[in-house]
Amino acid sequence: MSELDQQTFIPFISDYGFKVTFGNEKNDVFLKRALRALLQLSKPIRNIKFSKATFEGLHKESRSGIYDMICEDDSGDIFIVEMQMQAQAVFLNRLQFYAFQRFDNLVKKGKFDFNIKERIYCIAILGANISPVSTYHNTLTLKNQDGVEFSNQIQYVTVELE
Repeated sequence: MSELDQQTFIPFISDYGFKVTFGNEKNDVFLKRALRALLQLSKPIRNIKFSKATFEGLHKESRSGIYDMICEDDSGDIFIVEMQMQAQAVFLNRLQFYAFQRFDNLVKKGKFDFNIKERIYCIAILGANISPVSTYHNTLTLKNQDGVEFSNQIQYVTVELE
């Protein structure tokens, strides 16, 4: 029996495999490299700090939520990574909810000029396609009707594996 036959392989797309791969706080090398590749960042991510994965609604009628994984780099940029293997028609709405909730936390009370430098990257690894375009990797930002980008402060990235 070879050494390869004796190894245990955990599927990356399982809940456990996803958390071990992306949410490994003791060894974040894969996470930093995967985020850099998925987001096509020019500089490496140096330090990652994991955040609390749950959040409460702002008032009693508001919805709470649980992120699959959320972390922040040393410049304050926020990375939300979600995995959804079943088809879900309104998954993009859920990603927006998560990103806007984090954006809301960046806005401070009092005299605040909204000059927010931190970026929010909301990354979804999906077992089904949600995009009308047949590509496995999409990046979405705020653009006008001519495709001119107005803001990339919140960036959505989908990896569609169907």
